[in-house]
Amino acid sequence: MKSLRSEISFNTLASISVVSALIIGLSIYVYEKLYVEFVSAEVDAISVNMAVDLIDYIDEPAGSFNQTGILLRLDEYEYAEAAYIFGNDGTLLSHYIGPAGFKGGLIKPQEKMSPQLSQTDIDKSIATLSIGLHLTSSKVIVVKTVGEEVFPMGRLALVFNLEEALKASRQRYIILVTPSVALLIIISLFISSRAQSRAMRPLNTLIKTMDSVVDDNAYDVKVEEVNKEEMLALSRAFNNMMANIKKQSEANRQKNEMLQKQQSQMERLANFDALTGLPNRQCLMKLLSNELALAQKNSHELGLLFIDLDGFKAINDSFGHDTGDKFLLHISLLMDSALGDNCILGRLGGDEFIVIVRELITPSDLEKIALKLVEVVSQPHIINRLKLDSSASLGLALASECKYSLTNLITNADVAMYKAKDDGKSRFVWFTDEMLARTQRKVLISTRITDALENNAFYLTYQAKVDSDKNITGFETLLRWKDEVLGQVPPGEFIHVAEQTDKISQISLWVLKQLRYEFPLLLEAFGRNVVVSVNLSPHDLNNHNVTQFLLHELDTGKLPASNLEIEITESAYMNNFNVANPFFASLKELGCKLALDDFGTGYSSLSYLTQFDIDTLKIDRNFVSKIGESKQSEMITKTIIDMAKSLNFSVCAEGVETQEQAKFLINQGCNTLQGFLYSRPIPLMELVGKTVNQSQDA
Repeated sequence: MKSLRSEISFNTLASISVVSALIIGLSIYVYEKLYVEFVSAEVDAISVNMAVDLIDYIDEPAGSFNQTGILLRLDEYEYAEAAYIFGNDGTLLSHYIGPAGFKGGLIKPQEKMSPQLSQTDIDKSIATLSIGLHLTSSKVIVVKTVGEEVFPMGRLALVFNLEEALKASRQRYIILVTPSVALLIIISLFISSRAQSRAMRPLNTLIKTMDSVVDDNAYDVKVEEVNKEEMLALSRAFNNMMANIKKQSEANRQKNEMLQKQQSQMERLANFDALTGLPNRQCLMKLLSNELALAQKNSHELGLLFIDLDGFKAINDSFGHDTGDKFLLHISLLMDSALGDNCILGRLGGDEFIVIVRELITPSDLEKIALKLVEVVSQPHIINRLKLDSSASLGLALASECKYSLTNLITNADVAMYKAKDDGKSRFVWFTDEMLARTQRKVLISTRITDALENNAFYLTYQAKVDSDKNITGFETLLRWKDEVLGQVPPGEFIHVAEQTDKISQISLWVLKQLRYEFPLLLEAFGRNVVVSVNLSPHDLNNHNVTQFLLHELDTGKLPASNLEIEITESAYMNNFNVANPFFASLKELGCKLALDDFGTGYSSLSYLTQFDIDTLKIDRNFVSKIGESKQSEMITKTIIDMAKSLNFSVCAEGVETQEQAKFLINQGCNTLQGFLYSRPIPLMELVGKTVNQSQDA
């Protein structure tokens, strides 16, 4: 070795040093480039998955639990520095500092930001970045749209610390490569001592090959292994190094393919319904937006059908979700097969579907499609060996009538669909402006109901019930509402809206609480034996707050159980039989009375009537109003009274308005009469004041 070192000139040593540095530099450069590409692809894939998951939670309050849970996934990534969720207006919704940035986890906007990054810095450096991948010397930043690009719901930005990752990776790689490089240097010194001039030719070839790797990114290269010991070892060392680089490159390629496959799967889940395979709501909105823009540009008509399956809830509740899912899949296949190439069928959710009809020639063509769908759905269906009957209600709307507005078009078709349901189901109905006006009034009523509850705009009235001698035996509590915007709103209107918007139980609670204060005045004015009736909605039977409040008030004596009668319709009783029976049993134990309201309009089956532990049967006003006009109604009324007496029920007839009706009912043995003939619904103070005046006159 001493003789070898003495023979190596300064220039030779310099050349070997340059080559060694080039080899080390090249290998580190190639490795780092591959590493950056892999990290960038991984961060991009992570951001895609998180952006898709944030779709359902972006509209929640800033820093919500769901947003936090998604951002905290980054804890498993050592070099995750930060993440930001922005609203469409650039507002920072949630902020996360990762392991590579600042220990502390998720930072909400209203909390103190990390020392490294202020709110102002975030707005300048992150909030204004365009969608896509951004590489700096020290960071990988990916900005993704939450939701579709056409309908963005916000933006997600991920920041990974590239500098720290590269530093650690570089150290590991140097430790790995150093032995090979050292071997190359030793071999180079040995070769130079033997035949410096001759050895430089293959070395130059090696250098050129290295240059081609850098210039062309061609990692699948080899140098010729010449039949000389020194160059053979050098060439093999180089080829081994390139083989390792190629192997790592292939591993990164496979990982990228896996990430792309996962991204493709996520995109499909985000755009297609998992049960039916049809376009889901998000995809439908994008498709409809594109079709509307194209139709408007080319002056073509576009039709929309909004479909709701009638009776699906009963199928789901009666036969289970497995049967319900198979039924939905079966119906979706039937509808899809009935549509032409110019139609796009999609599932909005539940049992709601829409059909986009492109390049519609005439409105009658849309009617033909709607009629075909009604016929397809209305036939019997065999699911899980069950014969299931169903139908469809369809709303029809045209794009030109709403100036090609996506939101208005869907609203119009939806409104028309509900009109089809109200008209009897299993049909299609065209949208009209009058429907929208009614819908807008319903929305206004729904909004004002909340305000009315908060400001006590509701008030109670009482309609008297009398016996055959016209003596008052009780009252029915009836709710009234006079709104400062809508005026006097009929109960038949606002009760229906309250049931549709799940506000009816809030109203029922208000009635029970108000009755708690008004009951003592009624008892004082009309005696301790007077009975006051209160109606409960079918929704109340399934509302724990209502049922438990009523039982508590009766148990504590704040509502006198012996003077209270609960009225419930027979259809509501049957639809909630399993829930209603235990609740009504508890009411009876406390001494409360029960009345079956509107008898004769629902199930009217003797088989279930014997299962009800009720006190009073109320004859529906539809039968009472036809007394003296219809012999059939008189016969039905007489039969109801005879049946009730045979079951030891008291009978109350509502809607009595004429003396002829009253005489007939009394002659048939009806116990109690209620109607305008005796009293209209009267507010408490007016009712009590009238009683006081009558007493003074007497």
